[in-house]
Amino acid sequence: MASHHFLGTGLFSDALAAAASRPEDLLDEIERRVADSGLAVVERRAVPFPGGGFTLVWVLAESHLVLHYWAEEGYATIDLHICDYRTSNAAKARQLVDSLRRFCFVEGSDSWHEHRLDRPQGQPVEAARRLPADAPRLQSTDN
Repeated sequence: MASHHFLGTGLFSDALAAAASRPEDLLDEIERRVADSGLAVVERRAVPFPGGGFTLVWVLAESHLVLHYWAEEGYATIDLHICDYRTSNAAKARQLVDSLRRFCFVEGSDSWHEHRLDRPQGQPVEAARRLPADAPRLQSTDN
């Protein structure tokens, strides 16, 4: 089992800028693209910020999609995380990324990174949680 994390950023397209004036319509447009890729929206939300920016969030049956829109800066970022729970969703995730790339960004301005996160296979969840005593641990940066 694995999960796929896609991060994209770029100058926002005229289509995204036009839709951004109507967040509910933009939620609908992106939700349509999610469904067209074979993924499923469970919940969605638009949160506006001063200056015309906003964050849109779609909770997916397969994980989540977040769009950050900075109107005053002229760019947007997309964070898509897709899990392979019972089957691989990698192809569906890449199809959605391609659709979002074409709709959200000025052609050639976007940059994407994909991270594949593998989970131990053939191990029960409880076994995967147990780490050896000498395994590296994350250190808190809180002061």
